[in-house]
Amino acid sequence: MTRPAVRLSTVVMCHPSRLAGAERVAAECAPLPARIVRDPDPDGFPSPLRTAKVAWAAIAPGATHHLVVQDDVSLVPGFADHVTALLERHPDRAVSLSVLWVSPYNSYRVRQGAVGGYASVRLAPWEWVPSLALALPAETARELAAFLAEFPDVTRDDDEHIAVFCAERGIPVVAPVPHVLDHGVGPSVAGNDHHGIRLAVACADGPVGTGHWAGPELADPAHHGGLGYAVELVASRCHIRIRRSGAQEAAEQPFTWPWRPWSALLGVAHETVTAAARAAGPAPGALPAELAGEVWAAGYLLGALTPDGGDERPGHRRVREEARAAALRSWITSGLRADDRAELGEEGCAAAAGWAARAVAAGRAARDAGEAPAHGTDTPGTYERVPAAYEGVVPAPYGDTPAAYDAATPYEDAPGAYRTADRDGAADATRRATAHRAAVARMARREASLLLGPAPEELPDVRLKVVPCPEHPAADPALPTRDLPVRWLGEHLSEVAGDSTLAVLACERLEPRPLAGLAALIDGGWKGTVETRAATAARLRAAGLRGAALTAAVDDAERRFAAGDGATVTLPAACRAAGGTPRRLWPHDDPEFSADDDLYARLRLRHVREIAL
Repeated sequence: MTRPAVRLSTVVMCHPSRLAGAERVAAECAPLPARIVRDPDPDGFPSPLRTAKVAWAAIAPGATHHLVVQDDVSLVPGFADHVTALLERHPDRAVSLSVLWVSPYNSYRVRQGAVGGYASVRLAPWEWVPSLALALPAETARELAAFLAEFPDVTRDDDEHIAVFCAERGIPVVAPVPHVLDHGVGPSVAGNDHHGIRLAVACADGPVGTGHWAGPELADPAHHGGLGYAVELVASRCHIRIRRSGAQEAAEQPFTWPWRPWSALLGVAHETVTAAARAAGPAPGALPAELAGEVWAAGYLLGALTPDGGDERPGHRRVREEARAAALRSWITSGLRADDRAELGEEGCAAAAGWAARAVAAGRAARDAGEAPAHGTDTPGTYERVPAAYEGVVPAPYGDTPAAYDAATPYEDAPGAYRTADRDGAADATRRATAHRAAVARMARREASLLLGPAPEELPDVRLKVVPCPEHPAADPALPTRDLPVRWLGEHLSEVAGDSTLAVLACERLEPRPLAGLAALIDGGWKGTVETRAATAARLRAAGLRGAALTAAVDDAERRFAAGDGATVTLPAACRAAGGTPRRLWPHDDPEFSADDDLYARLRLRHVREIAL
């Protein structure tokens, strides 16, 4: 059956203060006859939804499809031909013509499409629908207009409502790669300036022939072992964003997982990533070592986890290459801290993008050689092997009831009273070793449970107390929060705000994910001081505790965190120095603290894999 030719109804939704921009956009739509739809209450509170209701209902008679464009975009030459070709390629779908880099899952999805050589990508159904310019079949657009009319204007976010509409009806949303329009950099009239500059992930530099859109589509949202995920570069750090559907976490919540060690959840060990970086040789001289490592990790994982589109059409090679380069440039621009971008300058940022491209190529080579997981694998990787001495030490239930461990814990349950079970003072090495193993295993399980707790949308205000490091007394007190994104996290950690305090060692770097557990404790009504493990270890070490006695004391302090018991408790999460791998007790490579680090990491990974995400 031959489909009717695409007859496109087009409107530009506009706030009157940006009428000039809307008129420019309408002109760029030519030869499409674009009409301007104005905000019906421009002096009211900012609400894109208010105008979207009118725009989606304004379907021209006889149209097969309806396109709604916002008033602050710039269209590529030949826009009308591109939209028509895309709707001919995807006639029954929602077609979003541009994705911004602030869209966590979908921006990664576009980058996968760009490096894999795809002409379009299926967007994640659990994230808002990018609505800078969105086209729907006309009948579907009518249904959407009726759906949006049911919501009060105060709910304001039309893209979130459109996502629910599409998800409930099973309507796939696709985006072209490269994009055919970009966002402006002017102030937002919708109250979105907190996002900062919002630009498209991948706009090609040169012309794109409409035949490009006949190329392959990356059809399934990124997943591995059943996990929806995204790899991201934020605040100069590479993180993994995991969709925890059962926890109903917000798509843009900031409590992400650092790539090291959690790339293993996607089937790529962090040791593999760093080994590939060493094999690649020195990074560009403009890049500091830590930043080079984070950029490499982001690029390598992107390459290793992206299937090849198989588009070998020589006439479209330039477009594919330009889309790939644009996607990596925007990753650097959006992903580095402002101070890093300023220090690198234009030349250094270009070098960073080139370094990311080398990492992508290395990851793709590893995938082609079978050294990286196949895309969409439905089973996680095998568990890390754990020494037999650790098997059966910790009870199977994941609750944190102290009584469950009495048989394995030869220490009295009170701070400062750590002693062996042999009250006559006779040494019992086997019993002490068993007790120590049990404590280490409990700590690993507690951290896994903490990381797997649901993430709030933001961190409550918390006072930050930076404890001097006994080994590095001159450490910069700004280091602990340096790697946190300012919005949602960094802005809520200060020396003046909050009824509770987070004490952190000056040399360690805070990670986002454990702070979700801190938020849960404080939101539950508890008030007091939470120490990081490193801060607790420094305090106990200064009091004279060593070895197994120190581990037992930290174990007890973490139990108090889980129970909300006491004015001072310990956050059950590993600590990390700049550029380092998270360690059980101490951010630095110290034999006294590091003996169990590898075993601890294996146990923690095993517990995370055993709990459904």
